[in-house]
Amino acid sequence: MSSFAMVPSTPPPSYEEAMGWTPRISHSTTRLLPENSSSLMICPLCHDEIETTTKIRRRRIAYVASGIVLITTCGMGCWMIPCILDCFNEIHHSCPVCKATLAIVPQQDQSWPT
Repeated sequence: MSSFAMVPSTPPPSYEEAMGWTPRISHSTTRLLPENSSSLMICPLCHDEIETTTKIRRRRIAYVASGIVLITTCGMGCWMIPCILDCFNEIHHSCPVCKATLAIVPQQDQSWPT
């Protein structure tokens, strides 16, 4: 039997491990950003410290739901209900410097009391 069979095979350390660095842990931006307010962060694209700008936009499902309600109610005013409810909106967080979209967070329905 050869002497190589007795030696356990372990992979060499990575560059970070050899230099004694701890690897960076990346987090998802959707978990870090709050829903309705802007937040301070470092932009991953332009690397500036920014306060995100937020815009509330209606999701496509609101227009689909409005169309379905319009067809089923024969043109009565009920088709506007999906456009009024907050659950059909989403909040876009973007960088004010490079204008990159950082996260899209669905808005929670706050129009009904809980």
